[in-house]
Amino acid sequence: MREGTRRNNTKYNFLKIWMRIGIPMLAVTSVVIYLYLYHFMISAELLRGTRVARISVELALLLSDTDLTDKAAVEKQFDFLSDLHIIGILFDRDGREIARTDMDQYTDADEELAAQYHIMEETIQEIHAGKDRIQDNEVYAFEPNYWYEQVPVFTPQGTYSLYCAEMTALWQQDGDILIFIGTGIFAAMVVLTLVIARSYDKLYKKQQAMESAYNQKVNALAHDLKTPMMVISGYSENFLEEIRVEKREHYVERILENVRKMNGIVEEMLGLLP
Repeated sequence: MREGTRRNNTKYNFLKIWMRIGIPMLAVTSVVIYLYLYHFMISAELLRGTRVARISVELALLLSDTDLTDKAAVEKQFDFLSDLHIIGILFDRDGREIARTDMDQYTDADEELAAQYHIMEETIQEIHAGKDRIQDNEVYAFEPNYWYEQVPVFTPQGTYSLYCAEMTALWQQDGDILIFIGTGIFAAMVVLTLVIARSYDKLYKKQQAMESAYNQKVNALAHDLKTPMMVISGYSENFLEEIRVEKREHYVERILENVRKMNGIVEEMLGLLP
């Protein structure tokens, strides 16, 4: 019964070791991957958000050297904004709209994208009308972020107002790739935990085999120790009961002989100790 229980413990030992080592390691790995991904996404979104400010300043400088009464020339300067998927609207000093980015080529086939651009255009109108203001909102890692920038355009005719807006949604664009990378890292950690658990399992089995061999050896030596003890006991009784003096010398020799045997066995048992 005890041997069967030992076999069952050995059979499920690898699983027990993996659960004790692998599950905590995988839990920590999952948390680390999520935190790293979260901070990476936040940093990437903030980096994309700074692009709006930089491009707004560059466009304002270009418009400062452009005749803003020439609508065709102004709209030409706005063409590169549409290629960057950035909404831009230019207002004159009286608050009238001079030009805006043409995003029809990108929104005709995508109603959701068209709705998002429309929201940004309405927000720019509200900001310019004073109904809203540009503020530093919370940056989201896994949701779209909207970035707004207002830059003055200085011309000989007066100061104009340029508003630019962009939506960044890196998770929607590259989420599949990031999930693939995270899954690959997690799978590698699973393999690593299995390798570690297997190594511990081998060490455990080796230790168990050594302990079993040790116990068997000790049991064998203990059994061997009984024989000289029984002989010594028998000769001792005869020594006490025997009256003839010539027999006593024989008994003493046999007792001493078995004592030496016992000493040898004890020394061998002591040699087994770690």
